[in-house]
Amino acid sequence: MAAESNPHRAKFSPGSSVRIKSAGQLEAFSRNGRLRYPPSGKQIAYGGETDSVRRITFSIRGDVLYDLEIAPGLWHEELLQRLITYRPLLPHIREALKTIEPSRHGELVYYPCRAVLKSGEASDTVYIVAEKPYMKHWGVYPENDPGKRWIRLEDIAEVRESPIRLPAPFANEIYRNGESGMGYTIFTVVFDDGVRQAYVSGNAVDFIQYPIGKGPRDIVAVLPHKGRRDDSLVKSPEWYWCLYSEPPQ
Repeated sequence: MAAESNPHRAKFSPGSSVRIKSAGQLEAFSRNGRLRYPPSGKQIAYGGETDSVRRITFSIRGDVLYDLEIAPGLWHEELLQRLITYRPLLPHIREALKTIEPSRHGELVYYPCRAVLKSGEASDTVYIVAEKPYMKHWGVYPENDPGKRWIRLEDIAEVRESPIRLPAPFANEIYRNGESGMGYTIFTVVFDDGVRQAYVSGNAVDFIQYPIGKGPRDIVAVLPHKGRRDDSLVKSPEWYWCLYSEPPQ
């Protein structure tokens, strides 16, 4: 092992803050044999903790290894994530959320929003959700999950209820009935004129593409797990996550 190496090859520089991956992820790395220096039991105990890089070294075969300020041992780059610090709800967002009925997925409380960013960009598909319940449910921060899109709370200029959300009682009914398969949910929305539209989504179901001329007030029922063989099955739109930190209890 070299004593010091070129830090430009490393993802994290000395002094930078990092988040150690969850204990479950560390345990998986310790079992799969992929790493030259798998995490030890003492290191696994630091899963999910934040730390900072003290020193960077490289193994003989070129693995990037980090010596952290607090957590013991050497850490492969694959075991660390960039650290994003989430802010508490800003006053104007907190006030806006009071006007939005959230949906509920177990302990998760989702606020399905339309958000206008300070840049002028806007999205009708933004979930505003507290950090800790999000992590308990999803297990990986959105900025460290290549399958998720996310925005910063502090980048939001204006927020209101999304015009393409499912009303909370109907979304809650779908959540109560669970997923339709591994990582996806199918459901059918029934409108007041008898029209039915089937949708497929991930495990968050609040946003749908409404048929022309229809909106949230036109829904009379949802049918969880119905519509798998419907020729008109529509994929729900992609969404963004926006996390905030809650004050200590």
